[in-house]
Amino acid sequence: MRIMDPKRYALAALAASLLILGSAGPAQAKATVRSLRSLPIPSGAIPSLNAQAAVVIDAATGSVLLAKNPDLSIPPASLTKLLTLHIVYEEIAAGRLSKDELITIDKRDCSPYIPYGSSLMYLRPGMKVSLIDLMRGAAVVSGNDAAFALARRVSGSNEAFALRMNAEAKAMGFQRMFFVEPSGLSELNSVTAREFAQFCRLYLQLHPESLAELHSLRYIEFPRPEHQTADYKVTGRIIQYNRNDLVLGYEGCDGLKTGYIIEAGYNLAATALRGGSRFILVTLGGNGEGSPGGGAQQRSRDGAVLLDWCFANFVSLEPPVPAIAAPRAWFGTAKRVELVPDSALAVTLAKAQAPGLSLRVDVPASVQAPISKGQRIGEVTYSSGGVALRRVALVAAADVPRGGFFVIVGDTIARFFTRLFGGY
Repeated sequence: MRIMDPKRYALAALAASLLILGSAGPAQAKATVRSLRSLPIPSGAIPSLNAQAAVVIDAATGSVLLAKNPDLSIPPASLTKLLTLHIVYEEIAAGRLSKDELITIDKRDCSPYIPYGSSLMYLRPGMKVSLIDLMRGAAVVSGNDAAFALARRVSGSNEAFALRMNAEAKAMGFQRMFFVEPSGLSELNSVTAREFAQFCRLYLQLHPESLAELHSLRYIEFPRPEHQTADYKVTGRIIQYNRNDLVLGYEGCDGLKTGYIIEAGYNLAATALRGGSRFILVTLGGNGEGSPGGGAQQRSRDGAVLLDWCFANFVSLEPPVPAIAAPRAWFGTAKRVELVPDSALAVTLAKAQAPGLSLRVDVPASVQAPISKGQRIGEVTYSSGGVALRRVALVAAADVPRGGFFVIVGDTIARFFTRLFGGY
């Protein structure tokens, strides 16, 4: 197992111009970069990247805007902590944990049991630390000790927690995410940029509060006087800064996480919001070649350039949708079936297409029971310039079972006369 690089580098190239697409990564992982075919992007505007793999999506719909080696398996390093935090949030929602709960720190979750030089929150044995402080230690300063302490509180050990991580990843639909421990120190953890970008989107949907209370924090103050023990005294204020330089210096960036181990290189999960448009990116396998600041600076440059590219070329819109009529449910226990969208009523499109954006709602006047909850009944279509950009299914909000004898007889007669007089 290799350790995390403890060095920090200043953010650079935030105003870097978009570069013409070039090769990146080793020969055995030849880069392939794609953008949505329906989105007209100016020739030469797709940025070149240091990272071996990258995926950029919009938060509104999850549409992939750019992909470079999206299915290449790479150790996520400390991006792993996002899944650890997701599980902790799930435990809080289930009532099994409280953010104010004080956790007594086990010596096994402290240096020297954690490899020398790895990222630490600087926990000490016997400290009583609140759950939210441990979450901030894992999110803001990438404390491996914090991740271990959280895992021990949830599952009793790192090994048991890793089983929970893998079960959770599978339950969320991610087939190629695999973990052996909660911090990211191990090179045996594995993700792809495609799946991890979608995981980040789902993480933000499930835990929107995480941005304000964890990932956007510029620093944490730890340890504080209340954390001293019989063997450790706190003197003065101790400030630890966010390891994600984009949070410190890129307009609109409010998360998410950085990571590094030798076997993986420099990784980044980032998100930024401007003017109602939010984009999410994941870059994996960056190296330190070609930059005086090394891999951390290259990682920040990749993230800044990708976000610049997104905000320059795309916009997410939520145009008002007309009231969606509830179709008549013939032969059902309910007279009508209420419809709901199965995903966000929004679209992300090239800025050049935005002036011509239109939407159409297609819903049948009637359907026949039985109808199952989630059954597709209609759809909303977003178009521009005659090109369909996105379709959102309208599905049944609840089951509508088939009615009894008198319902069927009554609806048969009613439908006959309705059709006779030109209705549905």
